[in-house]
Amino acid sequence: MKTVVIGSSNMDLISVVERMPRPGETVGGARFMQAFGGKGANQAVAAARLGGDVVLVAALGDDLSGRAMLEHFASEEIDVSHIFTDPDKATGTALILVDQSGENSIAVAPGANYSLTPEVLKSRESVLLGAGMLVLQAEIPYATIREAAFAAQRRGVPVLLNPAPACRIDSDLMSAIDILVVNRSEASLVSGLSLDEYPLEKVAERLHQAGARQIVITLGRQGCYLYRASGSLTIPAFRVETVDTTAAGDVFCGALAVEAHGAEITAETLRFASAASALSVMRRGAQPSIPNRSEVEEFLVKNRNF
Repeated sequence: MKTVVIGSSNMDLISVVERMPRPGETVGGARFMQAFGGKGANQAVAAARLGGDVVLVAALGDDLSGRAMLEHFASEEIDVSHIFTDPDKATGTALILVDQSGENSIAVAPGANYSLTPEVLKSRESVLLGAGMLVLQAEIPYATIREAAFAAQRRGVPVLLNPAPACRIDSDLMSAIDILVVNRSEASLVSGLSLDEYPLEKVAERLHQAGARQIVITLGRQGCYLYRASGSLTIPAFRVETVDTTAAGDVFCGALAVEAHGAEITAETLRFASAASALSVMRRGAQPSIPNRSEVEEFLVKNRNF
């Protein structure tokens, strides 16, 4: 079954710094790299490398970055036939600072990503035919996210939504979500309950009551937590040396989309996604850090007792 990813695609401009600069401060001695990124593209590439049959719906500029991305996606065996090119907008760009501990700060200039409007999506709605999962994030217009989720719901296609960057979700959209993937800050904003004040189960229960059928909260070094009507479970994080966390959440989502057959999440599904994410934080860059399926399977064998 194919995985349809509708979302953003950016060119990442990355500086690795000793520490994050304070307001008005310049920190020198940075190391620079340029890489393909964007949450939608990251999740599509992750799903493809991990064995998925992937179609990407995105909007690019008619520029060097956009043309390079099309070639890159094709080399990853991603179907690019539904990508929209806007001649009047630049391809999205992300400015990323990564410190020595692997933590990052990101500023995004969306550019053509905001050209992926509901009208553009309607002309590509046939992409959902025969799909096994629709994957969405929040670096494209909110109206487009709603249009995509409802179109999938009408066709019986499961929806995975990763509301990143964090955004409010209306009740109608929440009711169309089969898998909601959020980190700590996103869970707090979407639920209205701070994880600093309320336990995980209470926050996840609020999100479930709002309409999402399964909630996965990623907790970084503390692992991940699954909540659904039949019960909850926690999967610990693998212990690895963190180099760069830039695409860790996107890799997790891409892996989850490929492994959640019939949109049902199991402990094995979460371990696979956690392993893929763990491998990604050991490398720099967004898409350059994404492992392939054989790497994840080998990692799981080596860590079978963890």
